Formats: sequence, C-alpha cells, structure tokens
Amino acid sequence: MTTGGTPRVKSADRTVELLELLATMPDRRTLVELARDLGIPKSSMHGLLHTLVQRGWVETDTGGSRYGLGVQALRTGAAYLRTDRAVRRLTSVVDWLHRELDTTVQLGRLVGGHMVCLLTREKADVRPMLRTGWSSPAYTTAMGRVVLARATGDDVPLARMLPASAALPPAALDALRHDLARTVERGHAVDTRLTDLDHGTGVAVAAPLTLGPYDAIGVCTPADALTEPQAHEIAAAIRGAVTAGLAGRL
Repeated sequence: MTTGGTPRVKSADRTVELLELLATMPDRRTLVELARDLGIPKSSMHGLLHTLVQRGWVETDTGGSRYGLGVQALRTGAAYLRTDRAVRRLTSVVDWLHRELDTTVQLGRLVGGHMVCLLTREKADVRPMLRTGWSSPAYTTAMGRVVLARATGDDVPLARMLPASAALPPAALDALRHDLARTVERGHAVDTRLTDLDHGTGVAVAAPLTLGPYDAIGVCTPADALTEPQAHEIAAAIRGAVTAGLAGRL
C-alpha cells in the first residue's frame, strides 16, 4: 500500500484506523465487533488491542471484554491544543466573547472537508454548533461555511473542499454555492434555524489568515432568536475581539 509513491506501514494504518473508529463510538465495543468493523483478523486485533491497552491508548471495562479510548488519547489531544498557535492566540478571544455576550462561543478548524471543534466556552442553555472534539461536514455549520467561503474564493473548486462522503444533489450544491457567495458578501456565515439535533445556531467569522486559513470563531445563539441585524452586530463583536486579542488588549 502506498501514498504518493511512499509505502504505508500496515500495522500503523491499523492502529490509526482503530483509534479513529473508537473515537466515533459512543459506547465501548468488543474485540469481535472491532475486528468485523475494520476487516482485521481477530488474532491481529487481539494483539493490537493488548499493545494499546498497555500503552494507555485503549481501556477496557471491568470484565476486560469491551474496549474504548484510553486517557493517553486525552493527554495527546490536550497537548495539541496547548501547542497550537491559533488556539493559543484565540483562547482569550473566545473567553472574552463568552463573558461579554453571555453565550456559547467556539473555535473550529476545517480538516478534510469536516469542521472540527477545537475549543468551546459553553453556556448551559445555548446549544453549541458542534460539540468539542466532534466533527461534521463543513457545509452543515456556520463555522464550516465561513471557512469554505474563503477557501473557495480563489478558484478552488468547491468539490475539493467537501468530504469524500458528501454527495450533494445538484440543487443542494447550487444552494450551498449561493450561501457561500452571500457569506463572502457580508463577511460572516449564519445559521438561523436548527437543521440537526447536534448542531446549534449562531454566527461565525473566519479567523485571521495570519493564524491559518481554515479556522473560524462561532458565537452561538438560542434557536430561532437571531435576526439579520443581530447577526451583523455579533459578527462585528467577533472581529473587534479578534483585533483586540491579537494586540494583547483583552
């Protein structure tokens, strides 16, 4: 197996695939289930799980028969956030917006066509656009679409920025292009109604290009409580906070 002419290591591929699968599972899974889902022989899966349990990447239940992510995954994720330049520079911005606007505020990043939530400051009664650490196709949230609007503004085909699993019908693709053009016009993206139980509503503004081209800050609002003038005010507040934060004034 190769990628760009470079051989891939089968055992490393399997390890990553297993960890990625466990990260999507709401409950722990058995060895048989994991082997079936990944198409790996049970004997190979047993050895892989044993190694990962020993290293703290995977944990088992009290009976030792069901497997889930271990604490080492949390430690590594925390280290990523601690060392990421954009997260370091924009955490104060997210904190300030959370306090001043008294609502849920998030930082997200476009990765492989999906928006991943990196940081959340949550208000209990305001649903986030994405749960921290979760991902969703970028076109499904304001944070994702504001980054898509910028990324596809320089003759980059939209299809290249969507996840491989996204097969939007022509009408939906045209509607998305229209929304992205509107987003470029006003400088922010808006979700004014709930489209999914896991996705909240709100306003998103792309982070400065100097910190990376694929990040966005989202300010979440109660469902059906956002007007166009309010959206413009929130977007202006985000931009002002980013400017002040990067200048060290927050």
